[in-house]
Amino acid sequence: MSTIDVDRKARLRDQVRAKGGDLLDCPISGSPGMVAPRLATTFASGDQASVNEVKTILDAISGPWIYTGAFGTGAQMKYVANLLLAVHSVAAAEAMALARRSGLDLSLVQQTLDSSIASSAIWQQRGPVMAERTWSPAPGPVRTLHPILEQIEDHVAATGLSASVFAAAKEAFDKAMADGWGDLDIACVHDQVSGASALEEASALEEQA
Repeated sequence: MSTIDVDRKARLRDQVRAKGGDLLDCPISGSPGMVAPRLATTFASGDQASVNEVKTILDAISGPWIYTGAFGTGAQMKYVANLLLAVHSVAAAEAMALARRSGLDLSLVQQTLDSSIASSAIWQQRGPVMAERTWSPAPGPVRTLHPILEQIEDHVAATGLSASVFAAAKEAFDKAMADGWGDLDIACVHDQVSGASALEEASALEEQA
């Protein structure tokens, strides 16, 4: 259920099969806080008979889950989901930073766009965090997302796709990691695009508390 390189996971599957068992590729899509209330989605892939054998387990430990097909398609589905997560996060960050610099009422901006065609789940969940610039405690830290973005980058290259929007989003998260922001929530990319200091802000908030 970990999101690791598909080839590496396939080698593990082959080792398990050599002992008479099977291994599935079933990564979970969703932040850690979404798991307990069963809001995260599991992408189950591999031999369908093996998936059927563990169906009751998937029902018990997961929220909604889907069978995506052959082994590895679960990870690839998660790559698609996390590509959107990264892009939407940076897009929301730029939008909130523009609203802030324009002197707009950030609460009004949030409420107005929440139900508009311009909205997204990331805007609804992380927009208020970006407005308040509170990155800790982190429901979804940068250090958790970043290794998956590196896998996506490799997969994109392997497909020959020119994913320029994703590349720009990943650059923001690359810089967040390089700046030591790995333990902060992914919403901190707001400060990457706006030029503010997320770490200084986090320290200031802790001092106020």
